Amino acid sequence: MAKFSRAHALSALLLAACAASRAPSATTPKPRAEDAAPLDPRAYAPAAGLRWLVDAYPALIFRDSALKVAFAGVLSPERMDAFVKVTGIDLRALEEVVVAGYDLGTLYVTSLPSPDGGRVRARFEERLTGAVVKHPRPSLYRIAGTHGGQPRALVAVDDRVFAFAVGDLTLARVAEAYAERRLKSPTALHGAALAELPSAPSDALALLYVPGPFVDSWASAAHGLLSTALALTVTVRPGGGTTLPVVLTAVGDWDQGEAHTQLEAAWSDLSASSTGRLFGFDQAKNVNIVAHLHQLTWSADLALPQLAAGLRAATATNVSEMFDVQGSAPTGEPTDPRPNDGPRP
Repeated sequence: MAKFSRAHALSALLLAACAASRAPSATTPKPRAEDAAPLDPRAYAPAAGLRWLVDAYPALIFRDSALKVAFAGVLSPERMDAFVKVTGIDLRALEEVVVAGYDLGTLYVTSLPSPDGGRVRARFEERLTGAVVKHPRPSLYRIAGTHGGQPRALVAVDDRVFAFAVGDLTLARVAEAYAERRLKSPTALHGAALAELPSAPSDALALLYVPGPFVDSWASAAHGLLSTALALTVTVRPGGGTTLPVVLTAVGDWDQGEAHTQLEAAWSDLSASSTGRLFGFDQAKNVNIVAHLHQLTWSADLALPQLAAGLRAATATNVSEMFDVQGSAPTGEPTDPRPNDGPRP
């Protein structure tokens, strides 16, 4: 039942947005500054149906010399340059990227430092099969089609904000409704579950958000702690050296003493597992657990070299697929012939 309701929540949102767009008006109102499309990527991901959300700050990550060295195998300049050629987007220049997962699809949203003159739209369209372009407003484009047999759509706002939908094209229509201020439904971080979490620190490099309720196998995870959790977040902050501070925070209802013991046991199991050893969790320092009635916090300084080595080992065979740069990338202007393959948004 939970999956059914989440899968249909987006459709309900879209119907509400369509109804709003058809509402009669005696006069055409003048545009107001507050009606302008938001630039914040988080303002385009709906709370309804959300399974998880990653909020990352690429520019901060690429400016961190320790991270650049540690993750050079995955985030090499050559790979980033290839991504630019195929998509028109330079990940290294993006202040923020939001990736939100839903039952039937994934939404990627970012905002460029300045309008790009249509380059991203052109690159996206040339990678699609059966591309259909809609231009409902002077500053708004929606492009949809398939890539590798999978539905894809792009909503471009002022050629600066881009929302890429993969799998479920309803996500693109919802993002379009948010851009036009037609949809009043809460966005992801303002939904009932995630709104209970503490605010993100100003120096965060990346955050993972997961709303509850946690059911089935999730309910028994972490020695049963998630069964009464409303939501959780994992925050990664800069370490300034060979460590990477990570904080996990969960909100819900627990018995303080029992929750501390359960979380301690869960971390012990994970760090001693093959996965934990692969990512260097067994070498974590300054591990700390704080348990309250309504909030649990686990924090540690992870060993950056071991974490990076584990990520390289885990992604060595499919890193090209992750960035989808297996084929030759276009090198000229957006009007050049389409490539054989290109990065997935």
